[in-house]
Amino acid sequence: MIKHLQATFSMHHLYILTLLTLMLSGCSSLPSNESQVLIKQSPVVRVEKLQRLQQWKIKGKIAFIETNSRSSATLSWQVDEDKGQQNLNLTTYLGINVLQLDSNYDNHRIKVDGKTYQGDNLEELIYSMTGFTLPTQALYFWLKGIPFQENDNIIYQKETQLPQSLSSQYNNEIWQINYDKYKQINGYNLATRFSIKKKGLLIKIAVNDWLITND
Repeated sequence: MIKHLQATFSMHHLYILTLLTLMLSGCSSLPSNESQVLIKQSPVVRVEKLQRLQQWKIKGKIAFIETNSRSSATLSWQVDEDKGQQNLNLTTYLGINVLQLDSNYDNHRIKVDGKTYQGDNLEELIYSMTGFTLPTQALYFWLKGIPFQENDNIIYQKETQLPQSLSSQYNNEIWQINYDKYKQINGYNLATRFSIKKKGLLIKIAVNDWLITND
């Protein structure tokens, strides 16, 4: 289904890349006054608790860095894992909404330039529209600092016992996720800066706001 859509998306692909390709100065950091005392807990307890976190929302910036291109956008992403629903918005620094995604399980709709497109493979649909590789299914886990696969490898910081890095296999590729600047949100220790790498691609995410909606 996606292959038939790619020719239709080509003009919109160029439109989005033009709007999203900005002068990249790195993802913004959180103000220092937002730091809080972190909760002390073992890695096992932390993972068990975060596995029950199903409804959340983040706002911040996302950057895609490849060999010959650098692009960034403002990010707003709301997810309800329990109901299989999500809403993703990417906007330019001028506030122009260039991509709006609404998903209900495997029914994904992307709105671009006033037109709506549908597909049952979210990652292929996003790539067809933007040229960006966004491992959305695994990101549900990686952003919380928990393994996506049972054989994922997590390295913990010695003092805080919070994830420092995570190595995961996804879509037959090895991804390396690094974590920084943790914040305590509603009883959860959550990172606010992420570096997500695979061969030829670096995704940087800086979260300005974490919102927990299932507590």
